Amino acid sequence: MIEFIEAFILLLVIMDPPLSISVLLSLIKRKKIKNKMQIIKKGVMVAAIVFFVFAIAGDFLLNLMGVNIETFRAAGGIILVILGVQMVLGLSFNKIDKASDISVIIGTPLITGPAVIMATILLVKGVGLVTTLFAGICALLVTFVSIVFAVKINDILGDGGIRMISTMMGIVTIAWGIEFLLTGVIGFL
Repeated sequence: MIEFIEAFILLLVIMDPPLSISVLLSLIKRKKIKNKMQIIKKGVMVAAIVFFVFAIAGDFLLNLMGVNIETFRAAGGIILVILGVQMVLGLSFNKIDKASDISVIIGTPLITGPAVIMATILLVKGVGLVTTLFAGICALLVTFVSIVFAVKINDILGDGGIRMISTMMGIVTIAWGIEFLLTGVIGFL
């Protein structure tokens, strides 16, 4: 049970629902309410597909490319540290093309980006496929509910509240990133 809770929290923090809410709100300001729900559903579906592919076939893909799991763990730790710094400082390294399909952008890289992919592969190795899938499904459900209620959450918390939550999640992400990096380096040596 503890492994599930840790996996769930890790995936949820990396998916960062507050960030998804703020980006979603900026991307769909002028869309009709009916379209917003379709965009949200499709976005979370895209995120789920990416998550499942890497949960099930991630190890195979690593082996196919000849990447050592400890090296991947260290590289993933670096990605988590960078993601955490982005969350803490409110930075963004990728530009969102407004002309692109908004739901795909929300699905990946926003919800299930490189850090979630890396964490998913490592979780399958560490806690097993079933625990990882269950934790991922729960994290996706929480993210979906958060995005569905994005407007209400934004009204309640305001931009400052969402920013504060994202900052706290960023600090935790940095800590996990450093732990992954050190574990990977020690495991490789």
